[in-house]
Amino acid sequence: MSDKSTNHRHNYEKLLGNDYQPKFKNIREYHTIDSDNNENNEKHDDITESGFTLRLEESDDMTLNECCVWFGQRYFTREKLRRRLPFIDWLPRYSLADLKGDIIAGLSVAFTIVPQGLALAVLAGLPAQYGLYTSFMGCFIYALLGSCKDVAVGPTSIMAIIIAPYVMSGGIEYSIILAFMAGCIQLLFGILNLGFIVDFISYPVISSFSSAAAITIAASQLKLLFGMHYSASRFPDTMYKFFHSMTTADINWWDTLMGCLSLLFLIPIQLAKDFRFKDTRNSPKKNTSSSSSSSKHRENWYTFLNGLWVMTVTARNAIVVIVGGFIAALYYQSDIDVDGGQQHRITMTGQIRTGLPPFQLPPFSIQQQQQPMVNNNNTTTTTISADIEFGQIFSDLGTGVFVVALLGLMESVAVAKAFNTNKLDATQEMIAIGMCNILGSCFGAFAATGSFSRSAVNHNSGVRTPFGGVITGSLVLLALSTLAPYFQYIPQTVLATIIITAVIFMLRPLDPFLIWKTNKVDVLPYVSTFFVCLILGLEYGIVAGIATSVMILLYQMARPKVYIVMKSTPDGYPFLYVKPDRSVFFPSIEYMKLKINKQLPDSNELSSKIAVVLDGEHMFRADSTFALGIKNMITSLSDRRVLTIFYNLRKTVFRAVHGVGIPANEFHNCLNESHVYQLIQTHNKCRVLRSQSNVETLVSTMSSTINTSLYHRNEHWISQSTQAY
Repeated sequence: MSDKSTNHRHNYEKLLGNDYQPKFKNIREYHTIDSDNNENNEKHDDITESGFTLRLEESDDMTLNECCVWFGQRYFTREKLRRRLPFIDWLPRYSLADLKGDIIAGLSVAFTIVPQGLALAVLAGLPAQYGLYTSFMGCFIYALLGSCKDVAVGPTSIMAIIIAPYVMSGGIEYSIILAFMAGCIQLLFGILNLGFIVDFISYPVISSFSSAAAITIAASQLKLLFGMHYSASRFPDTMYKFFHSMTTADINWWDTLMGCLSLLFLIPIQLAKDFRFKDTRNSPKKNTSSSSSSSKHRENWYTFLNGLWVMTVTARNAIVVIVGGFIAALYYQSDIDVDGGQQHRITMTGQIRTGLPPFQLPPFSIQQQQQPMVNNNNTTTTTISADIEFGQIFSDLGTGVFVVALLGLMESVAVAKAFNTNKLDATQEMIAIGMCNILGSCFGAFAATGSFSRSAVNHNSGVRTPFGGVITGSLVLLALSTLAPYFQYIPQTVLATIIITAVIFMLRPLDPFLIWKTNKVDVLPYVSTFFVCLILGLEYGIVAGIATSVMILLYQMARPKVYIVMKSTPDGYPFLYVKPDRSVFFPSIEYMKLKINKQLPDSNELSSKIAVVLDGEHMFRADSTFALGIKNMITSLSDRRVLTIFYNLRKTVFRAVHGVGIPANEFHNCLNESHVYQLIQTHNKCRVLRSQSNVETLVSTMSSTINTSLYHRNEHWISQSTQAY
C-alpha cells in the first residue's frame, strides 16, 4: 500500500484483473483507516485482495486475560460499589439541614400512606393491616438501595387490583408468594440488565391500561361506597351485581351519605391542590412606615394561609379518616336490630391485629381447610385439609407473576424518571424494588412499587435524601404498634372514597384522540388493551397490549422501507439502486427480494442489461437467514445474467454475507461510486463481447449447413440481435 494509508486515506487499487473475475483469497494486509460510514466510528482495515479492495473492521476476539480485566473493570470498581449501595454516597455528607427536610417530608408521606395503605389492603381483598405491612418495609429497603430520593415505595392501587383475584382464589398466602416471586424476577432483571424489556410497553398500552385500571378500581369500590354486600372479581361481574343490588335496594344509606360527603371534601381539594393565596391589592404609591408594616402583615397572613392549605392538601386523607372514624365511633353503641341480630349503622373496617408482623419466609406450600362434609346418616361433620404444593401455586398464579413484576418496574422507573433530573440508573431501581418485595414478603407484605402521588408529596415537601423513607417507615411501625386498635372504627366507605379520588384522575380521555392524530396504527394496541382489561382482567389486558405492540413492531421490521430507483452511470449504463432504511433481518429478506424482482424486466434479455446495486449504509446488523437469502438472490439474478453489487457494507453484514460461501465471481463489494460505475461498465463490455462471440460462432455453423440465401436472411437477423445488445 502507499504512504497515504498511514495518513488514514484510501488509495484504491485497480478493481478488476484481465479476466474480469476478482477472486477472494486469504487476507494478506491490514491497514488502519478511518471511516465516516461506520455507526460507531470504529477503525477499519483496508484489505487488498487480488485485484479487489475490501473493507473490514478489526477483530473482536479477546483473550481470557482481557475478558477477566474487562469483567473486573465493569463490575468490581468503587464507582460500581457506590452505584449499587447509594447510601455510601450520601450518608457521609448527611447534615442537620438534610435531617430537617427529611423529617418534614417523612411526616407528610406518613399522613398519606397510612390511610392509603388501609384502603389499598381492602381493595386487594386483604385485612387492613396488610396495607401497613406493605408500607413500611419498602421505605427502609429503598432508603438503602434506591437511587432517587423522591420515590416513595409502598402499595399502589394498580398492584392492589391486580392481586385481588389471586387473593380471592388462594387467600393471603397467594399475595405474599406473588410479592416474593415478582421481587425475584425484578432482582434478576436488574442483575442481568434486562430493563429494556420495560421499553416494549408502549405509550398507547400504558395510557389505555391506566384508564382501564381506573375504571376497574373505581367500580370495585362502589360496593363499599353504597354499603352493598356482594362478591365479584372482574369488571363485568362487578357491574352486573352492582346494578342488581341497586334494583333490590341493597343499600346502606348511612354509608352512602358518609361516602358522598367524603367525596365532596376530597375531590375539590384534589382539584385545587395547586391553588395558592395571593395578595391582589395594588401596592401603595407612598412607601410610608405604616403601609410597609401593613404590607408585611398581609404577606405573613398569606404565607400562613398557604402553609395551612398545603398541610390540608397533604393530610386530606388522614383528615377524612379521622373525622369519619370519630363519627362512626359515636354511633358504635347505637345498633339496629335486624332479624333478631345487631348491625352497625356504618360499616366499619373491623378488628385489626395490633403489633408488628413476625419475620418468616413466604409459605411455599399451603394447607387449606376445605368445606366441611356432612354425613347424611348422622350429624357428624368432617373437615378435610389439603396441601397445595409450590408447583400448583405457581400454576395458579400463572402470568400474574410476570405482569406484577413488569408493572412494578414500569411504575417505579417512571416515577424515578419524573423526579430525577440527573441520569437515572434503571438497573439500580430494579434491584431496589426487587429487594423491597423479597424482604417485604417476609413480613406479610403484598407487591409494592413506587407511587406517583406519594412521591409527589415527598418531592413537594422538600425531601433531601432517601432517609426520608426511614422516617416514613418508622411512623408506619408506630401506627401499627399504638394506633391499630382505633383503626377498626374507620368506615369502609371512607376508605373507598380515598381510593376513588386517587384513581379517577388516572383517566386519560383525550389520549385516544392524540394517538389517532399522531399514528392511527397505535389505536390497535390501545383498543385491545382497554377492552381486554375490562372484560378479562388487567393482567390479561397488559399482556394483550404488549403482544399487539410487538406484532406491529415485527410487521414494521418485516416490511422495511426499501428505496428503489433506476439510475444510469456516466457512460449511460442503467442500474437498479436499492437502499433499505434499516437493517434487514430474516422476516424482511423475502420482502426485499420481491421488491427488487418487481423492478426488473421479466425478459432475461432485457434484465441482463441492468445491474443491481445494494447500498448497505443503513444496514448495521445481519443474521444467517438474511445472508442465505442474499446468496439465493445473487444466484437467481446471476442465472439471469444480472450483476449484483454491494456498496457501503458494514463489518457485521460483510461477514454474514461472505460467510455463507457466495462464489467469488458473483460477490462484488465496492467502496465508492467510481468503483461501482467501473464495475458496471466492465460487466456490460463483457456482455457485448460474449454476445459478439456467440454471433460469430452461430454464423460459421449456419454457413456450413444452409444455402447462401438462407444464410443472408439469418445473417440479417443475427445482426439485428447483436444491435439489440
